[in-house]
Amino acid sequence: MTRFVTELPIVRAFSMSTSKLRIAVRVILGVVLGVVLLYAFAIYSFNRSMKKAFGPEFQRDMDDFGVALKGTAGEALFEHGTVIPSKANMPAGSNAIEQGRSLLAAYRKDPEKFKKYSALLETALNASAVADALRQLPNSAKLPSDSFGVTSLRRDQEIDAWGHPYCLLASRNLIAVISLGPEVESPASCRALPVSKRDVFSAPRKLYERPSGEVILIIDRSSQKRSIEQAMERP
Repeated sequence: MTRFVTELPIVRAFSMSTSKLRIAVRVILGVVLGVVLLYAFAIYSFNRSMKKAFGPEFQRDMDDFGVALKGTAGEALFEHGTVIPSKANMPAGSNAIEQGRSLLAAYRKDPEKFKKYSALLETALNASAVADALRQLPNSAKLPSDSFGVTSLRRDQEIDAWGHPYCLLASRNLIAVISLGPEVESPASCRALPVSKRDVFSAPRKLYERPSGEVILIIDRSSQKRSIEQAMERP
């Protein structure tokens, strides 16, 4: 009996704590459920608005629109040395919706052009990530032969838009990050480059595409500028 009386307050306290815990869990679950519902409603409203603006094939339009935007930025980067398209290259329209429709129309008219420049942009951005990682290495460190040897990179940064590793060359303070392009056979090898070291480093531009399809980024590891900034420098 004495033992029962002694343990009764503990049982009550435990019951109260359990009850409070259940209430807290219910409150948290209610808040989480509310946030999820609000998020779902926002996505639904956004999709509905976009379907009204662009038509019933919204998802296809958005996928094409993404490629068109990347292609426009890629063309600006490789042709004009900037990721900001000029007014002459921007689609016509008095507002964003009209410009979006014009860009989609231009993409549908010549999708291969946009896909090409989209791939070039992705390749250039990953090449700059490779170059930035190499800039962190000591000057005395031996340069790996390809981007698979740069251990600080994410897996998706090691390859170009066509799934190939980048080949690496060094000449004094200069580093060349080379994509072998879309036509190279897999597995790509950096042992026999289709371009000479002299030709690579004598090019006037820091970022360029060769007629044979190779994409080359040249950076100065002694520069304080990030690789993408160096890529946009004009000769």
